[in-house]
Amino acid sequence: MPATAALLLTAACGSTEPPAPTDQGGGTAPEESGIGAVDLNSVPREELQQGGTLRIPITEFVYWNPFNVNGNEADYADISEALFPNLFVVPDSGEPEPNPLYLESAELSSEDPTVVNFTLNPAAVWNDGEPLGVDDFEAMWQACNGENTEFQCATNQGYDQIESVEQGATEQEVVVTFSGPYPDWTQPFSSLYRAEGLADPATFNEGWADVTQIGDWMSGPFEVGTYDETQQVLTLVPNDTWWGDAPLLDEIQIRVISADAQANAYINGELDSFEIGPDPDAFQKASGYAEGDVRSALGPNFRHFTFNHEAGVLTDQAVRQAIVMGLDRQSIGQSDMAGIDVPVEPLNNNIFLASQEQFVDMAAETGIDYNPDAARQKLEEAGWTLPEGATVREKDGEPLEVDFGQIVGVPVSENEALQAQAQLAEIGVQVNIVDATQDNWIDKLTAGEFEIFAFSWIGTPYPYQFRQIYVTGGESNFGNLSNERIDELADLVDTTVDPTERTTLANEAARLMWEEVSTLPLYQRPEIVAAKTNLANYGAFGLNTVRWENVGFQA
Repeated sequence: MPATAALLLTAACGSTEPPAPTDQGGGTAPEESGIGAVDLNSVPREELQQGGTLRIPITEFVYWNPFNVNGNEADYADISEALFPNLFVVPDSGEPEPNPLYLESAELSSEDPTVVNFTLNPAAVWNDGEPLGVDDFEAMWQACNGENTEFQCATNQGYDQIESVEQGATEQEVVVTFSGPYPDWTQPFSSLYRAEGLADPATFNEGWADVTQIGDWMSGPFEVGTYDETQQVLTLVPNDTWWGDAPLLDEIQIRVISADAQANAYINGELDSFEIGPDPDAFQKASGYAEGDVRSALGPNFRHFTFNHEAGVLTDQAVRQAIVMGLDRQSIGQSDMAGIDVPVEPLNNNIFLASQEQFVDMAAETGIDYNPDAARQKLEEAGWTLPEGATVREKDGEPLEVDFGQIVGVPVSENEALQAQAQLAEIGVQVNIVDATQDNWIDKLTAGEFEIFAFSWIGTPYPYQFRQIYVTGGESNFGNLSNERIDELADLVDTTVDPTERTTLANEAARLMWEEVSTLPLYQRPEIVAAKTNLANYGAFGLNTVRWENVGFQA
């Protein structure tokens, strides 16, 4: 589960209750009937050896504050779970539950308004020995309730619904009162961050730059050992102040390796695990590696195109809709996943997956789906005509062209750029492929320096929480979507307790999202991870929380 319960973005890689888990003994290549909630090679910790080094890659080291939008990156999410408190964990059921290492209990004393009584484990401390407490809860609320926009929060969702955070009857008790009913009350404090690190916008946004200087703001089974900025290697070691089961590993080495080089590093014995993602070449290499397994899990992760509503011809909704009608998402998905044995179907709802009972097919509902003839007609009606003998449409002497940002070295991104270019040429749209690097693509995305960008969202156990990327001014609303009714619906969905009514409201919002064409889902993306055969309790986690102290090697 993401550390802040926010959606996470990734170059190569909404939410659901996962399907029932399958056998988690050593993973194999995924099959339609064999992908479950998790695939970790689960082994009781007492059967594993003490010691060893786990070597894993990361494409880049981001800002070290996971609560900050610049630290909200999928590569960092799993690592941060080794370093920061997870007050709630997600088991195979997909329903968050209190983590006894940090919480003795979390109970509702009122539903309307929602009032939650948190009782902290008195053994839970920050790395300097200070106990977790009400000040940390209050600092998170004050930083990310949306009142001070200078705090660059990954999400304001939930915090903007809190009315007060107060000390309970003892130092271990914290009472959080919401302004009204809030059914997803486990979300705002799914993780906890140190008050000192959230004290003011400057500290929040800039004070986490040096990972070797923020150890006192951490609390987990591991702590930072060394960080070699030149070699781009972070080493984590067991935390001396940890009160839970001692970590099995002697250290975790995290090294920056570009996505296109990770498979070779793995089969050359330089890594113990890496995420394959939708990379057929990496999948084939990992599948043929005698010392490893391919582990896979289903989850709410999805590939998509983000359309910038404030850029070029994409300011016109008719053009955005016509582009959707010119894109064969089934073909794009199959091309992305060619050579990987998983089913691929277009995802036709921005909030719910087809496997969920709440799902409504918005492409069918709105008619905005692959239909080149309808796309051409829509463009003609919008004034974009095709001069005789020309291949690119024009309006008022200007060509109909869009820039498509591809992330060089990420095969799925490069493939989607080429697919979009070829398909949209068929309806008279010129696609200019613009390069971004694995180091700067997030900067370009957050700065709005793009027209269409393809990447993945990594989901959470909270499907109804969509304001992060779909409401006006949302922290990850990179497409600059602004629709008053969607904003209203986000507020209503946040506070509606009745499940049927909540689903109706959410699907009304999903229909508007589809019509607006800001985030166009392509397909649900399974989590596919390569891992050494003897690596246990690690792999494709789905929505499950990483229990880092239990990760280890079989003798």
